[in-house]
Amino acid sequence: MGLSERQRTEILILLGCGDKIRSQAEVCALFNTKYPENQVSQGTVSKIFHKFEEHGTVHDLPRTGRARALNEEKKLDIASELLENPHTSTVSLARNHDAPRTTIRRFLQQEKYHPYKKPTAVSYDKLPR
Repeated sequence: MGLSERQRTEILILLGCGDKIRSQAEVCALFNTKYPENQVSQGTVSKIFHKFEEHGTVHDLPRTGRARALNEEKKLDIASELLENPHTSTVSLARNHDAPRTTIRRFLQQEKYHPYKKPTAVSYDKLPR
């Protein structure tokens, strides 16, 4: 489990921030005696200090990578559309909400919805095989 922002701030206070009152090894030992359930290494103390020097914060930085196709707002829109018309197909949902059809299907499966399947036309004049 990661450290809370309060614990990261406490590590910086123990270090003395820019004054360097204590060494990283001393801070590591002090922190580990105070929080035995959250043991940190000297490398962790170093990373927290360098992150604070570089970014000026102990908050978690935003993650990189592609954004999700369905955010909470889109999920609510899809659910409300299905409540209005339960016979809406996944293709039309994908078209209306600008998301991939497979993502819509995955969301429906997670929410225990069963997507509408268009019935196939049966011709009774054909003989069975």
